[in-house]
Amino acid sequence: MMSRGSASERRSQEERRGEAERRLLEAAAEAVAELGPSQITLATVGERAGYSRGLVTHHFGSKGAMMERLVGTVSEQFRDEILGKTGAGSAVEALRGFLDIYFTAVADLPPINRARLVLWADAVATPSERRAIVLASDREFREELTERITQGQRAGEFATEVDPHGLAITAIGALRGIALQSMLDPELDLAAGRRELEQMLFGRLCPTTDFGSHNKS
Repeated sequence: MMSRGSASERRSQEERRGEAERRLLEAAAEAVAELGPSQITLATVGERAGYSRGLVTHHFGSKGAMMERLVGTVSEQFRDEILGKTGAGSAVEALRGFLDIYFTAVADLPPINRARLVLWADAVATPSERRAIVLASDREFREELTERITQGQRAGEFATEVDPHGLAITAIGALRGIALQSMLDPELDLAAGRRELEQMLFGRLCPTTDFGSHNKS
């Protein structure tokens, strides 16, 4: 039988390991956002996190494995942040809440979100094992937005002639394009972009309703 001290020691070891991995992945996200995936090394990540390269190797084994873990982590955090915080309410309120969260994040991109955009662009440009993870995350994002539009149609809030999947593709393309432009050009007028995007989305989904006076940006 394991003693109480042994169980406590094991939990402590697990907590230390979890904390080390969290710090290493945060450091990797910062490095990817600043330098790009091809420029970072295990030593770079370890140094940024306050650890040795040996500890990074111990946790992940290789740079490739670390990058795959990072892609999975940033994808999970994006899903939780963007899709998990738009609570109950009407379909219109949910969509507007989704846009609020997305544009708030874009206005002041934390390293984890900057890293996600960089990793997405890298997956497009450079074939690797990470592409499959990025692809799965993209599909999940599209499916979630498609389902939300479909639910709005079922509730009678959104026009039924709209193709939910097609509009989800278009909306995500616009959102990601705006985010990438913002990373390149800090002076980009996000408010103007949001206004036009909302007019496009709600113009298709609720063509008989004027949402201009409700725009918060």
